[in-house]
Order: sequence, then structure tokens, then C-alpha cells
Amino acid sequence: MRGLVTLTGAVLLLLAGCGSQAQPAGADPLCSASYAPRELVDTAQTAVLPTTPERKPAEARTTDAAAIRKVVDAACGLPTPPQDIACTLELGPSFQLRFVDTRGRTTTLTAEGYGCQFVEGLGSRRYDAEPLWDALTAAGLPAPR
Repeated sequence: MRGLVTLTGAVLLLLAGCGSQAQPAGADPLCSASYAPRELVDTAQTAVLPTTPERKPAEARTTDAAAIRKVVDAACGLPTPPQDIACTLELGPSFQLRFVDTRGRTTTLTAEGYGCQFVEGLGSRRYDAEPLWDALTAAGLPAPR
């Protein structure tokens, strides 16, 4: 019986690994050279504590393709964190960056303005977002500065 359970588990793991990792035909991922930006919406999310009233997130946007491209390049150039990374235990703002391309497709990144400054939404987790903050600031968008 134990062998059957082990065999079943192995088959399930094998089948789970068979899924397609390919992007749909014609897709322009955010980090590709062919990505054509149309708009970037930057939403600053502040941590809501039980003692503070809930606030609506601040939102700013730009349609400057050159500025958006610099933000994209900064985000895509961030390193992946080492497995043994240790981050400070602090709270702060996080930012939701919603990129819209010329075809109307949306890519959303979440960037933490605290601790290791993780950035999610690029496939692999990135960290140390200082270059991203610099690019957002240069574009006139909110950044943790």
C-alpha cells in the first residue's frame, strides 16, 4: 500500500511539471526589447493599522513612453535575491505598478518600499529596488524617498 501511495505521488509530481511555461503567441513580456509601453499607473499603498483611519491609495500616472521604458529597464534589471537573504523587519509603503502596453495588455508589479525591497510580478522575485525608485522619481511618480 505504501508503495502505491509513493508511486501515485511521483506520478502527480511528474504531471504537474508537464504544464506549459510558454507565453501565448504574440505576447510581449514586460522585460522584452519589443515591449511597447502606453501608460504606467503607480499606486502607493500605505499599511493600515487598527489605530489609523483607512486611506485611499495615492495614484499617479504617466504616458511618457521613454520614462516608462526607463522604469521597465530598472525593474527588469533588478537582481534575484540569494536564498539566504536576511531582511529587516520593518513596515512601510508598497507600490503597485500597472503597466499597459500599446495593445492594451496589463502587467502589474508590486514593489515593497521597506525591508529587502522585494519586487513581485516579473516571474522571479527581485530585490534591492533602489534603481526602480530612482526611475520612478525621474518620471515624476511616487517612490519611497
